[in-house]
Amino acid sequence: MCPGLPVWLHGGLKPTTCGCCALLSKRKMHPKEPNTSDSVSSSPKDDVMLARLARNCIEKRYCKLHSLSDLASVLGTDCAHLGDVLQRVFGTDFSYLLAQARFLAAQRLLVQSSLSLNEIAAQVGFEHTADFVSAFHEHVGINPWSFRGSPYKDIIQIIQS
Repeated sequence: MCPGLPVWLHGGLKPTTCGCCALLSKRKMHPKEPNTSDSVSSSPKDDVMLARLARNCIEKRYCKLHSLSDLASVLGTDCAHLGDVLQRVFGTDFSYLLAQARFLAAQRLLVQSSLSLNEIAAQVGFEHTADFVSAFHEHVGINPWSFRGSPYKDIIQIIQS
């Protein structure tokens, strides 16, 4: 189960409260209702708020988000506008932010649990363990087995504090 994932993504039920939903309510917008004002024009302050909201949602829902359009749908905004905002505010794209969130979570699980790689891969949103292992190695620079047994785990414990 994805941490922070609201119930409404599991069958259209009423949303539960998570960081993303709380921020959406401050914007006075339900996650399922597109915010057409975002796609037309927005102020730099609104863009920063949207980018932060997007990053927060990525960090909370990384295991269920597969594309920028998934995130735009959750946030109720235009996909192209959201992509532009992420690039402008963070200097990177959705895919990189998603990978960061997934691999930080994977590093934490490798250090803090005795879960198998199959279980960790599934928890961070990978269908196939082989894809997870390849992507982990590419993103982190070391394979998950080596990471679990290396001094790198001390770094992740510091990051987590």
